[in-house]
Amino acid sequence: MKKVLFFIIAVICGAQALTAQVKWMGIEEAMRKQDSMPKTVMIDMYTDWCGWCKKMDAETFSNPELAAYINANFYPVKFDAETTDTIMFPIKHTDEKTGKVTSELKPFINLQTGNRSPHLLAQMLLSGRMSYPTIVFIDFEGNIAPVPGYQTVENLEPLLIYFAERINKYSPWNEYMDCFNATFRPENDTAGQFEGSVDWMDFNAAVKKMKTEPKKLLLYIYSNWNTSSKIMLGGAFKEKALAEYINKNFYAVQIPYDITDSLVIAGKTFVNETNQAQHPHQIVLSLLHPDYRIPAFVIFDENATHPMFVQRGFSSYSTIERLLTYFNDELYMKGVDLQKYYDEYISKLREKEEKQ
Repeated sequence: MKKVLFFIIAVICGAQALTAQVKWMGIEEAMRKQDSMPKTVMIDMYTDWCGWCKKMDAETFSNPELAAYINANFYPVKFDAETTDTIMFPIKHTDEKTGKVTSELKPFINLQTGNRSPHLLAQMLLSGRMSYPTIVFIDFEGNIAPVPGYQTVENLEPLLIYFAERINKYSPWNEYMDCFNATFRPENDTAGQFEGSVDWMDFNAAVKKMKTEPKKLLLYIYSNWNTSSKIMLGGAFKEKALAEYINKNFYAVQIPYDITDSLVIAGKTFVNETNQAQHPHQIVLSLLHPDYRIPAFVIFDENATHPMFVQRGFSSYSTIERLLTYFNDELYMKGVDLQKYYDEYISKLREKEEKQ
């Protein structure tokens, strides 16, 4: 577990992690900051009488590496669920016809109906399930995700990555944790599900081979500075069934986003203009424009003439297989709408997870 934390903190925060403390702020300030610079708000919902809340302060949030990661990736809020303050909180509304999102500040109070009376905002954020401690995540699209219960450093770490890198938006928790454990805690994989191996190829060699033995090309773009990239490579792509499917049906290539090699595709040469690390390669800029989220994977047709599909952000093994199947089986030529196909699949995954 420490290997994960120390890697993340060394990359993002450097030596400052050694003395870091969580820089708690008020919820009104956090929501204002989120409007001006999007970042997920993380709320530690507590009460003065909650012993587990105090234990979490003393043993979890006091961890300097964890604190540094929280400060770098969230707007952290300490919220007393029984405060009597009046709090102005933005409520977002989406116009069903235009899709336009508007925000309205509304006052929330504590009705003070008796001992331990919860604040109305706490009731809303916890969906009426008044359990302490609870960590509430609010992303910059207004989605609210309460996670109840005491969290150790080890338990909180993957949870923070899940929300900080917006994995929650694209992958269900259970499959993400499968991939996280396969990458950083492989002893948890008792079934040997993540012992697969993708036959990764050199980019130019794969493009050349496609001319004589046509197959679609799967291009995985990653970053050594990005935890999601590591989890996809060390978890999702090592799932045995997925690895076997890829090896049978695709030429698979992985490249860092800042690769310095010259890459040739469709008769055009792409280079890294600075020939330096941490500068995006031309092919990455071309393929991911205008949304440069890493990791990403791209599917090319058998002639490598154009990208058929680009998936940005972390994807779990079953999500990758679902999308690859759509293109390998050429469902797009059979009138199957990709967005509907994908949305129905994600909806079923989340329903299954909620039942577990």
